[in-house]
Amino acid sequence: MAYLKLIELGTRSATEVRGDVARLGRSPDCTVVLAGAHVEVVSALHAELRHGPTGWQLKDLGSRNGTFLNGHRLEGDARLKAGDVIGLGESGPRFSVAAVADVLEATVPERPGLGASPPERHTPPEARAYGVTLLAALTGRRYEARGVRIRLGRGRECEVQPVGPTDTIVSRVHAELTVGSTGGLVIRDVGSTNGTFVNDEPVIEPVPIRLGDRIMLGKGGPVLIVEGIGTAPQLPGAPRRSHVGPKTLRAMIGAAIAKAKRRLAAWVALLVLFFGAGVYGVYWLVSGEVQETERERRTAGDSTRAETERLRQELAAARVAAAPAALVESLRVKLQAAEASTADLRATLARAQAALSSQLAAGEERRLAAQAEVQRLRDELAATERRAPSPATIDSLRRAVTAAEQQTQGLDAKLRAIRGSDFATIAQQSQGAVGLVTVSFGHDYYSGTAFAITGDGYLLTNWHVVTDSQRPRADTIWVTMADQAQARLADVVATSQQRDIAVLKVRGYQGPYLSAVDWTGTRARQGEPAALIGYPAGSGFARLRSAVVRTSMTAGIISRATEDVIQFDGMTIGGSSGSPLFNANGAVIAIHRAGLPQAPGFALSVPIKHVVPLLPTELKQRLGLR
Repeated sequence: MAYLKLIELGTRSATEVRGDVARLGRSPDCTVVLAGAHVEVVSALHAELRHGPTGWQLKDLGSRNGTFLNGHRLEGDARLKAGDVIGLGESGPRFSVAAVADVLEATVPERPGLGASPPERHTPPEARAYGVTLLAALTGRRYEARGVRIRLGRGRECEVQPVGPTDTIVSRVHAELTVGSTGGLVIRDVGSTNGTFVNDEPVIEPVPIRLGDRIMLGKGGPVLIVEGIGTAPQLPGAPRRSHVGPKTLRAMIGAAIAKAKRRLAAWVALLVLFFGAGVYGVYWLVSGEVQETERERRTAGDSTRAETERLRQELAAARVAAAPAALVESLRVKLQAAEASTADLRATLARAQAALSSQLAAGEERRLAAQAEVQRLRDELAATERRAPSPATIDSLRRAVTAAEQQTQGLDAKLRAIRGSDFATIAQQSQGAVGLVTVSFGHDYYSGTAFAITGDGYLLTNWHVVTDSQRPRADTIWVTMADQAQARLADVVATSQQRDIAVLKVRGYQGPYLSAVDWTGTRARQGEPAALIGYPAGSGFARLRSAVVRTSMTAGIISRATEDVIQFDGMTIGGSSGSPLFNANGAVIAIHRAGLPQAPGFALSVPIKHVVPLLPTELKQRLGLR
């Protein structure tokens, strides 16, 4: 007879089903009739439990709210096992399947081959052995044990040990299952610390155990569900016979299992053989594919290498073919840059030559005027001699003629010296380092000249250009370099009122500078030609008809050269102060400081060597000075 035990989770009431069919619903015809709260979702005939060849099956009978198994709505039949939860509707009653069994007890031994029934054996109840299957509700683990006494606890001597040795709720030997006086299986507590409970009821005396019962070892301890119970009398062993003998159900099952094992082994061997053959066949096919793939890979690799080499050769040929074009383009760019530079040099040279030609023309006019004066004096002397003048008058005229002749000779020598010097080249190479200085004192503005001696903006000029005795400090100093439009601020580094020298530092300057400087004062000699580059007449003339400032050059002869002053007979006017004075070799020999408007050709300059004591130590080290 099939057996099924259900426990309603809400009320904890147990329902046992003995038979093959059971129905659940509100109808009185149902095996399990539901009433009370939450039954409004239950249909009259809601679900059916049916035992078949495969065990217990659950089926919905077309209920309005459906039947659920373990939270999933049934779509067809579903097999039941211990621990499953059956739900009638989403919010209806819930039943836990406490136990399922195909039969209530194991069969007793049979004696095949004997015509008569075996004599009845009287076995004392306490001598009967029980087999029990317990299901741990929390972990789902099953425990199977057999014997006349089955102990439950955490000790190793227990047949059922649901917890570890260190558990604090379960005692070492907590409870035991034994055979009761009526021959049934009972459980009793063996003096545990936290007690034993069956279906939440404490065990005071031995309590009979049935399928589906819940055994709890201590409050909060493990819960074991009785899933199976089997009993069999202990029979004395029968003498073994070769032709016939008693066989128990266990022996028959063992023989069947052994036979099944042999058959299974044969099938397994056959399957292994087929599997090995299949694997070998697959290996053979895969090996062929691998070899073919390897051949294709090698062929593709060879083709790729050949194509790469061909492209490399074509690239080399293209580079060779393109080399002349690239070279031509490079030369064309260089030619354009050279042409632009040549144009700038030509413009600069033209300006210098124009300035020099103007000075030469002025000198030529002075020379012709002197010659005319000499001729006039000669004519006057001859006329006087014809009139028989006094000896004093004749001597005076002779001295005047001699002086005029000497002046003419001096002008001729000066012009010859100037024409022999390459001042145009000096102007072209040096004028970029000469700047226009603009100084403000309140609302007053003054102009002068300065020139760079380093590429980072150290400039030299006159003390009186940037200050004077009444106003020792300028409000602002700007410097605009030649052929530039942008002015930069400058600061005074050092000054000497006695020598009329000032050292400036232009902020953020990176540009040309004069590297040929006569720091020792040995390159200025009397009678040699010299030239001065600056901004005569100040910014008004420097910016005349131009957006950038333009320098002017004057040339002449060094009239006198001493330790403290160099006299230059070239023309200078206001604005030339601070201009560099060059010798015929292009070296700076002095800083122009003053000239007499009423006496052209009387220009005074400070030898450049007097600047050295004013320079910062770091700058002197850079220039190699002491």
